[in-house]
Order: sequence, then C-alpha cells, then structure tokens
Amino acid sequence: MNVSPLNPEDPAAQAIIAGLNEHLARLYQYERDHAGAVQSMKLPNVYFLGAYIDGELIGCGAAKVPASDGEYGEIKTVFVAQAHRGKGYSKTIMRKLETHLRSIGVGVAKLATGTKQPEAISLYASLGYVRCPPFGDHATDSMTVFMEKSLST
Repeated sequence: MNVSPLNPEDPAAQAIIAGLNEHLARLYQYERDHAGAVQSMKLPNVYFLGAYIDGELIGCGAAKVPASDGEYGEIKTVFVAQAHRGKGYSKTIMRKLETHLRSIGVGVAKLATGTKQPEAISLYASLGYVRCPPFGDHATDSMTVFMEKSLST
C-alpha cells in the first residue's frame, strides 16, 4: 500500500470522501455537507492523505493542528472503503498521520469518534489511544468518544 498526500479536490478523493459521508450518514442518520467536508480538508493546517492499492484510492486520512494552540493534533478522518477493511490499512493511515504530527513538533494526538463505530474505537485503543475529555470546540455528547495518545513515545 502506498500512502501519500492527496488533493481533496482530486476526483478520486471526492469519491472516497463521498463514501465516508455515506458511511456516517448510514450510522448516524444525518447528512454531511460534502462540499464543506472537501473544503475542510483543504485548509492550510490540515494534512490530507490517500491510501492506494495498485493505483486505486481505497482510503484516506486527515490530521489537523488547531490554529488556537498547536499543542495537539486532531485526527479528523480515517476511512477505508468497505471492500478493503480488515486488512490493517487503517493502522497504516493512522501511523502516517502520527508521523506527520511528530514531524511538525506535535506531542499529542486527539480524536473524536462515534459510539456506533466499535471497530474504530478498538483500532484506536490498539494503537495506544485512551479516552479523554472533550477538547477544542467539541462538547460532551452521548454519541461521541474522545481519545488521545502521547506521540513522544
């Protein structure tokens, strides 16, 4: 698998982001603003990458360093298309995002995921993430699990 930076306006990126939006809509019964999701991946403080198998984009990931402090990086997106799940690709994407955050001097990675995503929660726990209080502009929510990991180890 090749994982490398990706322009969110690339047609393949648009398709994988649409797949993520559809997945979340099925789980949580809400529609995500596709154009807004793409625009959020283009911000200068967001690192967006794609995961490829034999040239086919099968997943994506994004990490954001909040402009307010830079003390932590937030894993914003990790998604692998259904046909490619269960093969360890999400772990590779996570490791690339963590490596990026370390390379720019970020010592802690944080994330928010949904309670209806036990596989994601399990993945993050297997990578050393532990539950934490809400952070940044996130509020306590019964459908959200907040997690963090020190990147200095």
